[in-house]
Amino acid sequence: MTGENQATGDGGIQSTKTSFAVVHALEELGPARLSEIADHLELAESTTHRHLSTLRDLRYVSKDGEMYQIGLRFVRLGRGARTRDSAYEQVEPYVQTLADETDERAQFVVEEHGLGTYLHMGTGDRAVRVVFGVGHQIHLHCSSAGKAILSQYPRDRVDEVVDRWGLPAHTDKTITERENLHAELEATAERGVAFNREEHVEGINAAGVPVVRDGTVLGAIAVAGPSHRLTGERLEETLPNAMLAAVNELELNITYDGQNAADYVVE
Repeated sequence: MTGENQATGDGGIQSTKTSFAVVHALEELGPARLSEIADHLELAESTTHRHLSTLRDLRYVSKDGEMYQIGLRFVRLGRGARTRDSAYEQVEPYVQTLADETDERAQFVVEEHGLGTYLHMGTGDRAVRVVFGVGHQIHLHCSSAGKAILSQYPRDRVDEVVDRWGLPAHTDKTITERENLHAELEATAERGVAFNREEHVEGINAAGVPVVRDGTVLGAIAVAGPSHRLTGERLEETLPNAMLAAVNELELNITYDGQNAADYVVE
């Protein structure tokens, strides 16, 4: 193998990585010309054009005049990812209900590759509009949903995540020391609720509760809002009580939906 088809040091194929880099560049740039994409990636225009042409042939990129853009074929892949586990779909109405009841922003986050991904989001009437949307990925150590998920993991699994992604400071209140994170996760596991007090975004507080199926964490539901509104008793008691009740019902529905109803018939 030579050139772009050469294997990389980690066992990957460079040409595949470059093609995905082109896709991500289009996500960041929006519709863009060949020269803009090549400059963004610091690649030769000839190399960039080859990848764009292949992606167009596969219908993952479209072109309007001189402008390239992400193809709508990705919509089907996104749908497949969000519904790959039937339980994910059961979570969605609970997210929106919590958003409606709290008038804040609610979300369901799932961990994969040591990062959190937003799968569902709901907005209440007073919800703060943020740039994070479905599909956005976040570090786990600085969000309530992420800490709720990590609290269900053994210490060595948490350390694997930290070893891979570190503990970057998103604000001056982010936990950046490993031992402090472990202490926070122990407290979270004990109370069943994780808190984020401006650790991810300045001015935003949140509470997160893990969603568990058959002893394994599926993800976490979080509710977030302005720190002046989500504080004190509302953050630490009122909101967690509502979320724990919702998650308890959700977990029962997920569990019994996956079982054969005949197993529970009393003869």
